[in-house]
Amino acid sequence: MDVDMMDLAEIMEAEEITEKDVQDIDEIEHFDRILPMEVSTEVPGMEQAVICGDPIRLGGELDFQQGFDNPYGAFGTCGLNAIANICYIGGKDVSEVEVVEYAMENDLCTKDDPGFHGGGTTIGQQLKILEHYGFPSHCEFSNVADSERLAEAVEGGHGVLLGLNSGLLQDREWKIYNDDGEITATHAVCLTGTVRDAETGELRGFYLCDSSSQNPEGGRTFLTLDAFRACYSDVQGSYAVITDKPIRGMDAVGETEEKMKEDPDLNPKNNIVGYCIFAQWSNGHVVV
Repeated sequence: MDVDMMDLAEIMEAEEITEKDVQDIDEIEHFDRILPMEVSTEVPGMEQAVICGDPIRLGGELDFQQGFDNPYGAFGTCGLNAIANICYIGGKDVSEVEVVEYAMENDLCTKDDPGFHGGGTTIGQQLKILEHYGFPSHCEFSNVADSERLAEAVEGGHGVLLGLNSGLLQDREWKIYNDDGEITATHAVCLTGTVRDAETGELRGFYLCDSSSQNPEGGRTFLTLDAFRACYSDVQGSYAVITDKPIRGMDAVGETEEKMKEDPDLNPKNNIVGYCIFAQWSNGHVVV
């Protein structure tokens, strides 16, 4: 969604962020792909797909149920849950309860409204909490962080928290509109993987962990590109919080490059078919 300057200023003030926290289209850095791709027959509605980020396995390990085990009785902890999941993906054993406790003790979430809204966070608070856990990050609004940019971030090993509309995400009409009848970002999720067409490499959708769906498969929620755009791209105030550095994948790339040095036949660039696949999928980096 295009964000005019007046709307952006109001959103930034409400979200407790400044220009230094937000990257515009002329400020963002390109993210090279470092995570491996794998062929999968498990993506709903697709006979065969190529997925990145290992989201199906990962979805069974992430916390997909927010707010039910913290001592504050706070249920509006979607952002804190997404941060805990980013920590897990980045190799840190940090639970949602721990993140909620840190946020509560340091005035980095809603404290005076226990229950439904308790534990809610602004973008500014999310950035501060992620930095506390060792993941400096920045915000990109959806006019910058479009679907291709987000795919680039995920495939580049970066942690991604999304602000989107929960009603459209979960197909629950009563959650779509705010009190003014607007469709705004009301929920935060952790983006976990990309899905591409196995023949063309075209982006077809995303996997994410939805912590408020009340669905046992919420950790591995798949959205087609159209569904994703409806609940994120076309929503007022939608945004992505992206870690500045990759949080996963670097070891795998290093190991694969070492194997190719030992056995040149493993290098896809050494045969024409492999080279075509390499050029299509890797953007100059090794994928397996």
